[in-house]
Order: sequence, then structure tokens, then C-alpha cells
Amino acid sequence: MRNHHHHPYRSLKEWHAGQREQRKRARWIPYSLRWEGGGFLRIFPQIIVSGIFAALICLGLEFKGDEHMLHSPILFPVFGFVVGLAITFRMQSSYSRWWDGRTQWDRVSAVSRSFARTLWLHVPDIPVTPESRETIMRKEQVIRCVHTLAVALKHHLRGEREWHECHDLKHGVDHVPNYNLTATNHPLTLTLHLSTAIESYRTLGHPQIDTQVLTHLLTHIDTLTSILSACERLLRTPIPLGYNIAISRIVWIFIFTLPGQLWAELRWWSVAVTGVTAYALFALAEVGLEIENPWGEGPNDLDLDRYCNLLALDLDEIMAFPRAGKATESIASSSSTISLRAGHGRERFGDLVDVGVGEEAV
Repeated sequence: MRNHHHHPYRSLKEWHAGQREQRKRARWIPYSLRWEGGGFLRIFPQIIVSGIFAALICLGLEFKGDEHMLHSPILFPVFGFVVGLAITFRMQSSYSRWWDGRTQWDRVSAVSRSFARTLWLHVPDIPVTPESRETIMRKEQVIRCVHTLAVALKHHLRGEREWHECHDLKHGVDHVPNYNLTATNHPLTLTLHLSTAIESYRTLGHPQIDTQVLTHLLTHIDTLTSILSACERLLRTPIPLGYNIAISRIVWIFIFTLPGQLWAELRWWSVAVTGVTAYALFALAEVGLEIENPWGEGPNDLDLDRYCNLLALDLDEIMAFPRAGKATESIASSSSTISLRAGHGRERFGDLVDVGVGEEAV
């Protein structure tokens, strides 16, 4: 799991200052000496099996003689080249999926900021009267809904469906009028509430919302929906099983034939060389398998908790900006009552926005 730090950030300025301070105090540890994130414990049984098998092969060659040794100066380099191609394909495919996931989440942040800025500055307020029978979301509530959508997407991609697994999402939807708590796809449901809110501003606003602004907002909602589909594609379309099986078998065949290739030159050192080679190949394959789905909570997965809380800081900054015809004090007061950080304890929120500099090996 990621290492968290306790810094109660209240604004982006405090966050950047905290990151600079952490970088100054961070103790640098070479990647080769780090324990977390390398997947060593998961591949350790495979390394042990490889070493035992190599020892048995060497023991047999010791008693039977070198005439039983499988040694070919041509076959070994060719097969090693095939193994390299297989591992390269696995790593490139997995990293491409991981980077696509990061790109999609970057789009979530960019679209959310643009939507909030446009709504906050370019959409007139709706006058709410006691006689009005319609439930109208204030701008602050709509912007909170945008952030809640990002939080809902995080839990949706992690497969967290129960409310006890996603308290931050429950706190967010509590501020959405008439929200259906039994919904199965919360990000999609929240896009419907955003569309409903924009339609209310279009029909009830005085003066009416500008057509270009309306188109801009609806386009952003469409983009959020397409991002949801793209993220679900990464989640539900893994690398084909046949590729994983073939690559795994190729690696194991190479490891099992390696001791016979090395015995003539290295003798019993072949066991150690086989173990080191097994670690290199299985470690690369394991990292590729782990980052194939970037939505988890491991050290190699995307840090969605931090992304969501940095987005909350950005949206709070937008709501703190004075609108035309509004006093700065009234805006600051309004935005503070609807602060997107209200659902987190100060210490916990500080934990989740840290970049993670200064992480140390366990």
C-alpha cells in the first residue's frame, strides 16, 4: 500500500508548499533496494521452483555425465530472443493500458475544471422562490456533483459497490437531490443529474443561459460519459488469455532448459544463474500483469484517491473566485459551506493529496 503523510492541506498553495518541504526532507533510496512495488513475494515461489529444478538437472548431469547435456550454441540464443520478444510484448501492452488509464483520468480532471469554471462564471443564477415546486440544484451543488462523479468513477472501477466501502461517495450523493441510492452505475447516474441541472438552468434561468455556454456544458457531460465508457473498456477487456498462457509457457520452457545449456561452463553455478534469470523474467511478467488493470490500490496502480482530492482542491478554488455582481465575501462564505473537503477529516484529506515523495522501502 502507499505511504501516507499527515498534512492538513486547505488549499493548492498549501499543497505545493507541503510537497516542496517533503522533497527537501525525503531520503533517497535506489530503486534496486526498494521492497514495495517490485512483486518479489508473489514470484518467490516460482523462483524457488526454478532453483530446485535447476539443482535436480545439475545433479543428474553430475552423475550421468556431460553426454546427456542439452547444449546447442544456436538454439539457446534463438529461444532467448523469442522469450525477450514475448516479455516485451507483455510489458508494452500492459503499460499502454496503464498510460491510457492515466490519460482518461487526466481528461476527467480537465473536463471537470472546465465545466465548473463555465458554470460558475457564465451561467446566471436561478431565482428560487418559496412557491417553486421544483428542486433546483445551486451552482455549488452542481460542482459538488462533478466531484462526486469522479469519486463514484473511482469506486466503480475498483468494484466497490457496497456503501460501507465508499463513505466518501455516500457523503457526496447525500447532497444530490432525489438521488437513487439503489443505482448500480453511480457515475452514469450522476451524469443524468448533471444534465437535469443544466436543463433547469436553461428553462428557468433569467436571463436565459447563452446558447454557446449551454452547448459547452452539455459537451462536457457527453465527454464525461465517454470517459466512463473508456475506463470500463480498460476494466472489462483484459489482454486475451491465450497470450498470457503462451507467454507463461515460453518463459517456463526457457527456465527449465537453461541449466542444461549452462552446465558445461558454469557447473553448479548454473543453479544460481537460473534463479537470477528466473527472477528477471518473472518480475517483468508480474509487473506487466499488475499494471494491466490500473484501477487497483497497489503501489503500481494509479493513485485515484489523490487525484480525486486534488480535484476537490481545484474546484474549491473555482468556487472561491468572485463572480460578476457578487461580493467577494459572500462568495467565500458560500463556497466554504459547500466545501468539497467537508466529508474528510483534515488529517485524512491531507493523507490523500500527498504525491508520495519520500516513500521508503519497507
